Amino acid sequence: MRSILLFLLLSLASCPNSATAVEQQDCGVMDREEFLLAFGWKAGGFGFGVGPEVSFGSSSGIRWSGSVQYMVAEYQELCARYNTGRISKDIYDKEMKNIIERSRRYERELAEYFTQKQRVIFNEMENLK
Repeated sequence: MRSILLFLLLSLASCPNSATAVEQQDCGVMDREEFLLAFGWKAGGFGFGVGPEVSFGSSSGIRWSGSVQYMVAEYQELCARYNTGRISKDIYDKEMKNIIERSRRYERELAEYFTQKQRVIFNEMENLK
């Protein structure tokens, strides 16, 4: 009985854990960091801010644009699920493909909507002449 228990424990220890068997994905794709450096010349009243000016700063965050925000949130959630081993590589690839297709379809629908709106406005302007 001990040998069977020992065999089971050793076989379980040698099996890779699903959380450690996955390759980590880069969840920070949309992160940005910028360093800003500006040179200029300032002139003011007597004794107030005359001469060259150097300013610097930095900013960081996520590159958001109107149509991308939802897609990025979905990707980050999917990435976290994959990195913790809750989904397999096949499901990850399938969901990633769905996210990309959905975002492309949304962009096409927006482009069609604005093209139609432009046509309507142009026709209205033409009819005013």
